[in-house]
Amino acid sequence: MTIKLLTLTLLVTTLTLNASFPKEIRLVTKQRSNSISANIANILHKRGLEEERAIEMAENLVGENEELFSLMINNFLNATSIKHDELFDILSKLALQRKKVDFSSYSFLIKLKQNLRNPAINDTMKQKISQIAINNQFLCKVFA
Repeated sequence: MTIKLLTLTLLVTTLTLNASFPKEIRLVTKQRSNSISANIANILHKRGLEEERAIEMAENLVGENEELFSLMINNFLNATSIKHDELFDILSKLALQRKKVDFSSYSFLIKLKQNLRNPAINDTMKQKISQIAINNQFLCKVFA
């Protein structure tokens, strides 16, 4: 009787754990696939780069703190009329060229805006970009 009860308990535990593991793995994979470095790596891979090399280049571009990078990108996207896909296209090119990306730099943000849209930037947009740079500098200090 004890062996049957023990076997039944083990079977139920195994079935319960096996049912939950794939769900957790899918959630982690989904979170990873939504990350900035994964999006950039995906674009690079679609352009013909080997997957491992694309991931390495994307992670080098993003750096150690992907949360900070994400917040700074969101600040830039929210204040400008730039589309997410356009920005990630440029970011993937910068990753391929191994360029430095600094969303807390006013000059980088101006150059990025010029590369993404019409090069003519009015005074209002310059003020917005200046405020984005200041906000992103503050975020860098907070995350340091």
